[in-house]
Amino acid sequence: MRIDGDVLVRLYEPVKEVHTARPALIFFHGGGMMYGNTEIYHVLTQHLAIELDAVLLSVGHRYSWQSPYPAALEDSTKATVWFMHHIHKYNVDASRIAIIGDSAGGNLAAAVTQRLTFNEEFADLPTLKFNALLYPGLQAFDFLTPSFQQHGAKPSSIATKEFITFCYSYYVIGNDGLKEAFYYNTHTSPEAKSIYSKFLSHDMIPQKFKQNGYEPPKNKTYGNEEIYRDIEKILVHPDAAPLLREDLKGLPSTYIVTVEQDPLRDDGIIYRQRLKDAGVSVTWKHYEKGIHGMFQLFIDPFSIEAGKQSVQDLIEYANYQFYRK
Repeated sequence: MRIDGDVLVRLYEPVKEVHTARPALIFFHGGGMMYGNTEIYHVLTQHLAIELDAVLLSVGHRYSWQSPYPAALEDSTKATVWFMHHIHKYNVDASRIAIIGDSAGGNLAAAVTQRLTFNEEFADLPTLKFNALLYPGLQAFDFLTPSFQQHGAKPSSIATKEFITFCYSYYVIGNDGLKEAFYYNTHTSPEAKSIYSKFLSHDMIPQKFKQNGYEPPKNKTYGNEEIYRDIEKILVHPDAAPLLREDLKGLPSTYIVTVEQDPLRDDGIIYRQRLKDAGVSVTWKHYEKGIHGMFQLFIDPFSIEAGKQSVQDLIEYANYQFYRK
């Protein structure tokens, strides 16, 4: 169905009738803001709704090749706000609502969660129980993190550095004009690197993730001032880069999934540390043998062990949050 004839969503409601209100999940799909849809994620979202006996809203959004930032975020926010204003219709417990995002959807999930937490215009909405970020991409400022250096060129990954920078270019400006600057990390200025390094410090990444294939950036004087000036308002805004929000205190409990051979690994690891430093309850699951996209690989004959385990771990966490707290 479409919300207000605009945002396409898919709603799952449990068949079994109960007399008490149920928990609810709001799910944002992956695909680099350029691909993916609610149909592709149907098997996963249906499984989550059934296993958690929850109402689930799976949200679509405009693609960045149609409308760049902030279109996908505005659609995601609109769907979330609409749902929260109509939870009585779906017998949802206002104290048990969570947001989940996969890959690029993890960016949207983090950004919407931050909006709901910090923006006054959403102060009347229910407080989120938790948000879950599944191998999220949370910034387009630093493409020289250890994980980008180590795993950016892995041909076996669906999320290579080339693909990620291509998608981010479209998300920021609506075409691939920034792909090369992003890829070689020349899209920021020396001054900006100095200002925002505290939010992206590689020191927040455990040493074990920096032992092989990583060279600490030595030269911080390079960059392109003109490119940076053109995109600065998007590049460093928390709505586009949730990892760059200065104060994270007050966010709901957060569940973060990272996988080893993934250029986006360190976005999740750094966000986890920054949340901990802000006093936010955070649970981090790292899968050494996991791959980007594994949450869809949990049902035979296309399943992998890490995919099965990651889905089960998420369900166990959500069950604990929804039913034991």
